Amino acid sequence: MSRAVLAIDIGSSALKAVLFSQDGAMLATRSAAISTVSGADRSQTQNPADWWAALVSALADMPHRPDVAALVFTGSMQNLIVLSPEGEALAPAALYSDRRLDEVEIAALEARLPGDYAKRVGNRPDPAHTIFKLMRIDRFAPDLPGEHRFFFGAKDAVTFRLTGRAVIDPTVASTTGLMNIAERCWDAGLLATAGVEASRLPEILPADAIVGPLRAEAAAALGLVAGIPVFNGAGDAAAATWGAAADEPGRAYAYLGTTGWVAATLTMQDAAPPRDIYTLADPVHPDRAIIISPFLTAGAAMDWLAEITGESVEALLEAAATADDARAAPLFLPYLSGERAPFEDQRVRGAFLGLDRTHGKGAMARAVLEGVAFAIRHNLETAGLPPSPLTVIGGAARDALQRRTLAGVLKREIAFPDASQEMTALGALRMIAAKAGLSLAAMDAPPVLAPDTTNTERCDSRYEAYLAASRFAREQARLLT
Repeated sequence: MSRAVLAIDIGSSALKAVLFSQDGAMLATRSAAISTVSGADRSQTQNPADWWAALVSALADMPHRPDVAALVFTGSMQNLIVLSPEGEALAPAALYSDRRLDEVEIAALEARLPGDYAKRVGNRPDPAHTIFKLMRIDRFAPDLPGEHRFFFGAKDAVTFRLTGRAVIDPTVASTTGLMNIAERCWDAGLLATAGVEASRLPEILPADAIVGPLRAEAAAALGLVAGIPVFNGAGDAAAATWGAAADEPGRAYAYLGTTGWVAATLTMQDAAPPRDIYTLADPVHPDRAIIISPFLTAGAAMDWLAEITGESVEALLEAAATADDARAAPLFLPYLSGERAPFEDQRVRGAFLGLDRTHGKGAMARAVLEGVAFAIRHNLETAGLPPSPLTVIGGAARDALQRRTLAGVLKREIAFPDASQEMTALGALRMIAAKAGLSLAAMDAPPVLAPDTTNTERCDSRYEAYLAASRFAREQARLLT
């Protein structure tokens, strides 16, 4: 136990703390909820103080705290976080899903970017790039005092409080629209465009760098030993990539949480940014990149159905398992918050199609599972990621019916690691293993589920209907705006 490591994952809906032994065995997990405030102006915010409170709560009854020899972090990316030099929040943290800036405003701001913006940052302009929020800082943090700092990852706001040092990893930095992806440094020209001084930004360090020793005051609040090293870690997309053992070039995976994505690691030469999908800097290796196609609704779709039906998610999944899966079953479009990939459309919204009075909650739940699977297939085909088998991780992939649905819809072998919900924490651990002196045991090969080929024709037909319905939904959104 003398070299136990705590990996902290500050997700969009909860903070999870996972205690690992020095050989990578999972010893304990704890979690605490994090709330998001949704505004009528399409704002999506969290209070950075809640991240700290969640950390304190999660560690309150964590066993073996005196044996923890190091901390490493992962968490949500592409936020706009404004803190005082003492680490106090000066405004609510605007999440990547915050859409206060509408399409007209984004277009006007985009026109102010340099012509080679995409080449510099490795991505074409994206409404979620934090540079746009910085260009309109008055909309997100008005009346800022003279002394303030900008952060972009939830983990970085917390490690600042733990160590007093402001840092960021290359993966999170590459989501801001401010980092030169080739040089892995803040781009002076883009900082000027955003009106931001470099001194207000965190230092870019690799994921396996030590941010600093844990300060005494923070250690006392968390029940940990003062002075233990706090490692930088990386944003959740990078940590999930490493947790899914997709950090070697040519390996692909899918993540299904509240939101989701499909991704793969490539060499920078093969990634050749900018691409049609997102490119993230590898958290450790300068010669690698993670290509990622993020979609906005995954597990959130079943959560929404549970909310409006008054049923638990578990009850809906049970009903779905016995629902009729005939050709006349309803079709679901999972665009409950617009969509980001494989197309970017803030206005498109979800729908059930083909409903009739015989359809109950089970049929609707089954349609939701299938609709999310179709969204994954749509992203995989558009992104052109490496072929099967595909590793799938995340809490929204824990149900047996969801797994069978994915294997059938994707028409490829699917690997489902055990403890799938802890994969981001495991990824953060893997990033620092060498630097932390850990000798992790080899990861067991996850169980693989083969696709059910007996329903291929029906599945393909419904997928074609899904694509047609998706195009129709986008056109309807345009006409109704």
